[in-house]
Amino acid sequence: MRISKLLSLAPLVVAAGCVVPQSRYDRLATEYHAENQARRQLEDEVQRRDGEMSDLKGQLRDKNDAYSALEQDAAQSKEQLARLSKELEDARKNMAASGLGEGIEILPGKDGSLTYRVADKLLFDSGSVDIRENGKKALLQIAKQITDKHYQNIRIDGHTDSDPVVHTKDKFPLGNYELSLERALAVFGVLTKDGKVPESLFTIAGFGPSRPVANDASDASKAKNRRVEIHVAVPKS
Repeated sequence: MRISKLLSLAPLVVAAGCVVPQSRYDRLATEYHAENQARRQLEDEVQRRDGEMSDLKGQLRDKNDAYSALEQDAAQSKEQLARLSKELEDARKNMAASGLGEGIEILPGKDGSLTYRVADKLLFDSGSVDIRENGKKALLQIAKQITDKHYQNIRIDGHTDSDPVVHTKDKFPLGNYELSLERALAVFGVLTKDGKVPESLFTIAGFGPSRPVANDASDASKAKNRRVEIHVAVPKS
């Protein structure tokens, strides 16, 4: 009940020449204050709900923005995957057409890269870092693909099996890690000196036996582990 109800009683009180009983006045005042308090509580509740609604709208906008970003990332990833698949197919066809693909696997890598996995038997004699003639021809074909496709961020990784270096221990006193690094450097030399790929594009590492692709001790598995990998970044456009 509002204060106007109390005020409307005044003319009646004056006209009748009598006084409203205190108890009735107190009751009306109590009702007024109760209604006024209820109104304020309702206004506070409306304000709180408006704040919650504003927060929810903000969360919805954030989620919509995140969803749009995910959609964009998915589209870019799909486009990059299609480009990488085409590059992979072209690289394999070109290598096969050259007749130099024996002993070379071309694999999709991470983050839009390709990996040329070159078997040890194509490149080196046992315990040697001197590249064979056929291995050199294959590396020159890889260098041509790198140049033609404008591949970037090239990393050469040398890998060995787990057998210790024995016959050439005096040449490689640090064992397989030194041997794997020297072989990576030999490949680097062919790609840059003979293949004319700029040296600034390369990083080189020797991992020895620490990153096998086959884990059993068979001769076939050891042969797979003896390899040089050339990782190249495929341009995004």
